[in-house]
Amino acid sequence: MRVTWFTARALTDLCSTTQIELADGLANRGHQITVVNGDAKHSNVQHEFSHIPLDTSGPRGLQSKFLGRSMRKWLLKNQSNPMDCAIVDWKIANSIVPQLEHQSIPWVLMDRSPPADSNIFAKFQWPSWKSAWRLVRKSKVGKGCVVSEQHLLFVHKQTGCEIEKISVLHAGVDLKKFKPRKKNSMLTLVYHGRVDKNRGVLSLPMLVQKARAAGVECKLVVIGEGDAFDGLERIAKRNKMFELLSTMPKDQLAERLGEAHIGLLPMPETKVWKIASPLKRSEYLASGLLVFGIDHAGHRMETGIEQWMKLVKQDEFHAEGCKWLSNLEENEIRFLSALSRNYAEEHLSWEGSIQALEDCMAFSIR
Repeated sequence: MRVTWFTARALTDLCSTTQIELADGLANRGHQITVVNGDAKHSNVQHEFSHIPLDTSGPRGLQSKFLGRSMRKWLLKNQSNPMDCAIVDWKIANSIVPQLEHQSIPWVLMDRSPPADSNIFAKFQWPSWKSAWRLVRKSKVGKGCVVSEQHLLFVHKQTGCEIEKISVLHAGVDLKKFKPRKKNSMLTLVYHGRVDKNRGVLSLPMLVQKARAAGVECKLVVIGEGDAFDGLERIAKRNKMFELLSTMPKDQLAERLGEAHIGLLPMPETKVWKIASPLKRSEYLASGLLVFGIDHAGHRMETGIEQWMKLVKQDEFHAEGCKWLSNLEENEIRFLSALSRNYAEEHLSWEGSIQALEDCMAFSIR
């Protein structure tokens, strides 16, 4: 099948891992995949798909709109190019789906998260998100993908899109890249991903500070970029037990995770995070980490809260975290680490999500 994936994400963004894994997976199954986005032209020797760069220049908050216009122009110029199906991020769907429908091209809406920002830009994005899903609802050749069952129910309630037109693509993990390694001598807590204030990351240094005051020898590693980075950097300069690192290549990230002991999920119980399926959680488990975080549907596993996972109420994050860390024994950490890796091997490979997307595309072209 000849598939074109229109995405608003940069391929170098950590949040693009899902798109890259799915695109590579589809290509390895024999599909011809072309990714169209706003990246500069670069070699994709490390990927199985081809890449077409388009202009994404525009003021902050409007980049997706400008990119959508560029994609629509590209579609108009390349109407003679064969395409069996298109995959479209919700952020640019309103710009190009009408043209896809006009060209009778089946399409799949990709929604890895509704608007996640807490600023004014998110308020402008919500109407666009709802409109994108209404396009799915009205289309005879369109279908949509979400990240969790809670996400599916949220879309259905907010937009009226039929449940039968929505597929769940859980966040998987590269089990060969992310794996347990020789652990650090000191108990290491780690967070990686977007370092944004609305993700609860500013609460992490205090967790380690209070744990150390309670007698727990531990340190914190935070990896990523975002609007909380500068604030965390000021804290890190005064605290030797807090290491703050910018976004790094996947191979390096996998090494740092594999050396740690506990992965952190501080995202609060908001409507966005309650329906999430965080990729970092899967990468923590594949790396043999225990997991500590806020208790809500977006952080729990589909199978419930497992032995290697400790989730607590948001207002008890520091107190319960210190108590849990104080009671962890070295042998228990090793035992639970092996269980978390086993869970990843049994439940979190990308194959299930790749198959679900392939089935979704097949449905759209019937």
